[in-house]
Amino acid sequence: MPKCKIKDCQKFTRYINTKNTYCDMHLARIGRHGHPNLKKDSHGLEKLPHHFVDDFIRENCKKLIDKQIAILLKEKGFKDAAPWTIKYRRRKLGIKKYLYGEIKKHKAWVRTQAIKKYGSKCELCGFKLAVDTHHILSKKEGGLHAIENLIVLCPNCHALITRGHLTLTSRNDIASLKNKLTKLLKSRQPYFG
Repeated sequence: MPKCKIKDCQKFTRYINTKNTYCDMHLARIGRHGHPNLKKDSHGLEKLPHHFVDDFIRENCKKLIDKQIAILLKEKGFKDAAPWTIKYRRRKLGIKKYLYGEIKKHKAWVRTQAIKKYGSKCELCGFKLAVDTHHILSKKEGGLHAIENLIVLCPNCHALITRGHLTLTSRNDIASLKNKLTKLLKSRQPYFG
């Protein structure tokens, strides 16, 4: 592949048999303002040296969000680094998943595994049209987002537990709660009378 004809540019032109002698970045600059050099009053998007920033983003995108990466780059002396420039470079590199996306993906996976392990019906009343997962020990109290700390519930039972009408402290309490709920349903008393 032929290299870009700008002196210090290490990038290649797009195709082997091309009429363009510039890389994509310099072609874009020519399209924007008629020459391959930086515009004097640009907003700093292209002032960051791409080879360093791109490597830095690749190393840190799984551990940090764009705002934190921008702060670290500013500390290293790149005063024009901003979250939107980091987001732009990250997308140019094709990196779509970073910290928040990975956490969401993990949470959905854990919920799916809990439903596979404990069944796709409510563990208290047996309703199977719609199910949720509920943390037995809440995250505020130090409960982990793990399969062992989740229970599969229908929306009604989930609301009863969340509002404090039924108390659940461990998976061992499920049998007693199930009996209590069955007695309430047979006696036709309201749940929270």
